[in-house]
Amino acid sequence: MASNTKMTRFRRMRRNARMGQARKKLLRKNGTTPVFAIHTPESHENAPVDQLPKSDD
Repeated sequence: MASNTKMTRFRRMRRNARMGQARKKLLRKNGTTPVFAIHTPESHENAPVDQLPKSDD
């Protein structure tokens, strides 16, 4: 059987390693940058004609 000190150190080490795992998992899954719209109608109104996206019409 392990000593009390050994068990305590193991528990603390395991607890510290597991802290924040749920948060880190979500960040890996969803990323850290919030979603934002790039091509909005407002941006098309303000853009120069030569920089507008080309349509396939």
